[in-house]
Amino acid sequence: METFSIELNEISHKRSKLIRLWIVGAVILIASIFLSFLLIGDDFKKLAVVLPLLIQVSIYIYFAYATYNARIFIQSDSYALEYNFGLVSKMPKSIIWETVKKIKFGPTYISFHKKSGKKVTISLGWLPYAKLKEIKEKVYQVAQSKSIPCEWAEFKKYS
Repeated sequence: METFSIELNEISHKRSKLIRLWIVGAVILIASIFLSFLLIGDDFKKLAVVLPLLIQVSIYIYFAYATYNARIFIQSDSYALEYNFGLVSKMPKSIIWETVKKIKFGPTYISFHKKSGKKVTISLGWLPYAKLKEIKEKVYQVAQSKSIPCEWAEFKKYS
């Protein structure tokens, strides 16, 4: 059986675009701080405006750093499928292959129907089409090797 691991954090691969985004955000924040100093004359009022702006800058730096270092992935081995799609959550979620009764592939999701009657749906609509297709193909290959029945949802176009 084939194991796979697909890294989904595109930001680390697009370093130049990320640096431009950080620079534009920093310029906007610095400009807003500078304009607040120009528009407000009283020192107490300046402090009342600068403090929230400094908090805003620190939050901006934290989220830029967290986004760049986020580990967003989907991987599988012979025992389970693991995935982590959140920027904040550090614990990956797992689906054990032995508990899966059926897999349903939709246009932007994969549903795992478990033997217990529960259903776990992984939403993949936020991914580029190439990554979405790659993930579906890999999960399908693993399901075939484990002889798990797969079902493909029809895409209906309403006019």
